[in-house]
Amino acid sequence: MLNHFATNEICGKPAMRARVLVCMLMASMAAICRADAVGSTDSGLPKAMQGVGIEQHLGDLIPEHLVFKNAAGESTSIGRLLKQGKPVLLSLNYSNCPGLCVSQLNGLVQGLNQMPSPSLGKDFLMVSISIDPSETCEKAMGTQRKYSQDLFEQHDAKGWEFWVGTAESIRQLTQAVGFQYTYDAKHKQYNHPSAAIFISPNGKITRYVFEIGFMPKTLKMAFVEAGEGRIGTPLDMIALWCVHYDPDENKYTASARRLMSLGAGVFVVAVLLITVPYWIFYSHTKSPIQPDSISPVDPRDQT
Repeated sequence: MLNHFATNEICGKPAMRARVLVCMLMASMAAICRADAVGSTDSGLPKAMQGVGIEQHLGDLIPEHLVFKNAAGESTSIGRLLKQGKPVLLSLNYSNCPGLCVSQLNGLVQGLNQMPSPSLGKDFLMVSISIDPSETCEKAMGTQRKYSQDLFEQHDAKGWEFWVGTAESIRQLTQAVGFQYTYDAKHKQYNHPSAAIFISPNGKITRYVFEIGFMPKTLKMAFVEAGEGRIGTPLDMIALWCVHYDPDENKYTASARRLMSLGAGVFVVAVLLITVPYWIFYSHTKSPIQPDSISPVDPRDQT
């Protein structure tokens, strides 16, 4: 989650501009190191980035029992969302973030608005959970309203919730998804990576997308993948089968092996469609030789 700084306000304050640059640096470093956990002893990272990163837990189950509070102050859990039978996009932010969270959530809104389908609320759900245990429901409500009002009409804003939680609930959730962050007491802010975490209806982590500006195609494929056949058209499922997620490119790219397999399959089907009708027709039109039409051989003719 995040605060409501306007771009011109950020650029007009040197201290704030420096913080934003640091946050953008953290996002870039997290994208480089996303495949492995970033250890605190890594001397190759800036001090602010040590202990910050993503350790992907693909295939692991999300802890559904952890209790949080939504922006209205009601107790809730990820398990409640999953009971609706829809994939869920999870993001970890906080409302007072000086820059990175703003960029990520703005990127999500822009990506969703460029994605006609699937639709938020109808086909999938989203939840942004604060990593700041001191954040209030009132603060979360303000952040939720800010982003809800920017969504286009094809999406139901009620499908995107903003939650707060206790330090223990936040700790257990972030550990379960491999989200590693630190607190900078001097500047009173969190050093953290940026990732959209996709969860299937049965609670399995299916994909991490490391973006700030989200491509609509990437979002769509990630939701179709997380939906496990519950959302998307048959063509979407074929398209998903023909691609794989490339963490280096941060997008879904064509799989040459699968495309060749698909091409071979299409060729075989085409050959069968052409040849089978011909052989069926040929077998029905060919006149068999009748036994009574064969003249017996006179043994005397053979002498």
